[in-house]
Amino acid sequence: MTTTVQNLKWNLYCDKRELLYSWGLKTGLIKPYDDELIEKLRKVYYGGIPASITLLSNSFTQGKSYDCALLMARAFLESDDDVKLVYATIDGIKLNPKHISSDSSYADHCVVERTTKDGKSLIYDTSVGLVFDKRLYWLMEHPKVRKVNNKESIKKYIEDDEDFHPEDIERDKYIAPLFLPNIEMTLQRPNEFYSQEGVGLLQREIEYYKNLIGYDDLVKEVDEDMRRLGLRR
Repeated sequence: MTTTVQNLKWNLYCDKRELLYSWGLKTGLIKPYDDELIEKLRKVYYGGIPASITLLSNSFTQGKSYDCALLMARAFLESDDDVKLVYATIDGIKLNPKHISSDSSYADHCVVERTTKDGKSLIYDTSVGLVFDKRLYWLMEHPKVRKVNNKESIKKYIEDDEDFHPEDIERDKYIAPLFLPNIEMTLQRPNEFYSQEGVGLLQREIEYYKNLIGYDDLVKEVDEDMRRLGLRR
């Protein structure tokens, strides 16, 4: 495919996506994460940091759809809703000239599909931090599905993977002084989607977590330990 044709297809995709995004937001078929979901994500920890922070960080989620979709799915595993991990190629990657590659898997992506008790089918795409009506998402991205993991297989994967051991927040909170400053630094970047003026969800969740673990006292404790060990002057 020539560069001219690639650019044409990409521009057509972008024009269609912009129209459908606008329409979806106006009609409620596309929504941001709501407080009920964010409260659930506060209870999902990985590496000592709650998913309510990692999944609201644009810098953390980009290029990590497999890991981030799994984090999102964990928020629904104890509910009565049906939850799946859907692996598929999507137009937003496949048609983007920046991503086109000879590697056949370059456009592979992972999203969460959730079917609620009242029959609504929703797609959670962690790379954009939005919830889509499934029919609209399929119209926008034309996914070509290669694999689906159901709720039971997700649970089994988590049980079998050593990285998903039960987390002890009282122990794991000591990682926060290492990770949170890096996440906070991204708030100064113009492309940090969730830190745009008037949104502030990421900032709110960072402050919530800091208060929960007593962050200021924790930093002092870690600093004193490092001084005592001669690792800091």
